[in-house]
Amino acid sequence: MTAPTEFEISVFSIIMIVSGFVYNFVKFEWNRPLRNGPGFYLGIAVPAGFYDGPGKIWLKGYRATLLMMHLALAVTLAVPLALRLWNWVPAWAGGSALLYVITLMTLHGWTRHKLGGNPPVCPVALSLETRRLGDYLSWPMEALMAAIIAVSWWLLLRSGDPHIDWLMPLMLTWIAPGFFVLKIAAIRSAAPLPLECAEKHYRYQEALRRNNIRVLNGCCWFIVTILFEVALMSACPSVRKTIWLFWLFVGAPWLFWGYYMFQIFRGERLTATLGRDLLPQGSFATPFRRDASLKMQRSYLIWFAVWIIPILVCSVYAVVR
Repeated sequence: MTAPTEFEISVFSIIMIVSGFVYNFVKFEWNRPLRNGPGFYLGIAVPAGFYDGPGKIWLKGYRATLLMMHLALAVTLAVPLALRLWNWVPAWAGGSALLYVITLMTLHGWTRHKLGGNPPVCPVALSLETRRLGDYLSWPMEALMAAIIAVSWWLLLRSGDPHIDWLMPLMLTWIAPGFFVLKIAAIRSAAPLPLECAEKHYRYQEALRRNNIRVLNGCCWFIVTILFEVALMSACPSVRKTIWLFWLFVGAPWLFWGYYMFQIFRGERLTATLGRDLLPQGSFATPFRRDASLKMQRSYLIWFAVWIIPILVCSVYAVVR
């Protein structure tokens, strides 16, 4: 057995990422507006006969946006493939994930702004349960992630390698801790519980919350293991000559990527099964004038923007430099 070449690693990475995108597109995203039945569009309550009138245009626009986004991903992938610039693949992968998330968030936000301006008022219940971080997070695992990041930088700084591309470890180090804040947001956030079937709504929200934490854990471990792999290869070039070690460190991030994708698809199935007969979040208004949860969501959105903008800038710079 020989060590894989940069070409083979890049091709394998592209196959893994593209497979996840395609499966998610076909299985979940294409018909997402119809998930809750004819009375809803992307979880927003719509009048009877909506899909016989303006709903057709909305559905075509949603699907056209998805197709254009995937076409953009395919075109940008064709560039490094045609020019054999394999060092562009990580930047393409990161940029594609960001484009995917931002496009879907924009679609949902625009739809809610246009169609969800006057949602029906629904009596709600509020859970008084205190959710502690320790009930959802494993502090030993969080400490281990922090330790791996610290060790990675110790290896990078002592390697003395003049050819290190510092942009990647800097960007990975910026990304990884951000997931901890996202996990806190997922734990702290909650939506009002419709008075009818409040217990079912509570169990549904709790199941999604725990699955979201697992998704974020998988993505964070993916980033952390890549950072450690980059640092180790720079500090200890001899690792490349020990084939089983090389395969171990190359394969570890993709194990976490597989776990990450599995949890995403598991969450989609949870939404489709547990939430089938429940009112979608955001499809109704509460009797209260102000919703404290919305204020908290806005604060996290501001933080998310502060976190994501440097990642976007670094991704663009990595491609154009």
